[in-house]
Amino acid sequence: MTSVEFRELVKMIKGAYPHRLLSRDTAIIWYRHLKDCEYDGVKRRIEAHIKVSPYMPTISELYEPPVEETTILETMEDWEKEGAIRIEDERRNEWTRPAPPWG
Repeated sequence: MTSVEFRELVKMIKGAYPHRLLSRDTAIIWYRHLKDCEYDGVKRRIEAHIKVSPYMPTISELYEPPVEETTILETMEDWEKEGAIRIEDERRNEWTRPAPPWG
């Protein structure tokens, strides 16, 4: 999340909780902990919190862990391709072709 996006979130919180003071020091601490989160995820959490709570949210209520990218699907696709190539090679090679049951 960028600092500009964070400022938008702070405006949203200040608008929803106008009687609560969000100091500069508090905002700096919030940004330090929330900057690695996705903007849209934190925004969704703020909107959900505003609907159900008369109190300002805490960092732990807004924090959304970063999504870890995995390569499992790509690895599985590579294995499937390698397997298809190996099966085709075995079909073409008469030495690895199984003998028919009648012969």
